[in-house]
Formats: sequence, structure tokens, C-alpha cells
Amino acid sequence: MTKSIMQDEKKCFLTGCEERLDRHHCFHGARRKAAEKYGCWIWLRRDLHRELHDQNKELDRMIQRACQERFEEIYSHEEFMAVFGKSYL
Repeated sequence: MTKSIMQDEKKCFLTGCEERLDRHHCFHGARRKAAEKYGCWIWLRRDLHRELHDQNKELDRMIQRACQERFEEIYSHEEFMAVFGKSYL
């Protein structure tokens, strides 16, 4: 498992809760493998993770924007575009 670029501790990214956590890849679908490779994932409380995948597109975009910003702090915007092919900012 690749270390997350978003978090150092195993707790919910949104609430800080430390129980019933799922790993959430910030970029999914065809971008999931790249998200795993570059550590673009967070811990989410299970109910929030389900909500995110079921219906909450606004929250999904907020997480993607935050992850892109962090990725670009570490690498660059050009590298983000080369890896993920789309800007979420």
C-alpha cells in the first residue's frame, strides 16, 4: 500500500474519526491506478465513503481539488496533467 500524500494518520479525512474507516481513492475509474501509485487516497468514515460514491459529487470534487493541490505542491501542475490528464481546479 502506497503512503497517502494527503494524510499521515489513519483517521477520517473529514471528521477525524478513527473507527470504521475505508480507503478512498481521490481519483477513480481509469485514474484509480495512478491514484494508488502516487498516494492520492484518504481515509473516510464508512458512511461518508458510501455517501460519496452514491450521490455526493460536490464532496467528491472538493476532495479531488484538495488532492490535486497537494500533488502539485510535491510534483508540479505539468506532472499532474501528464499523470491524470484533467485538472480539477
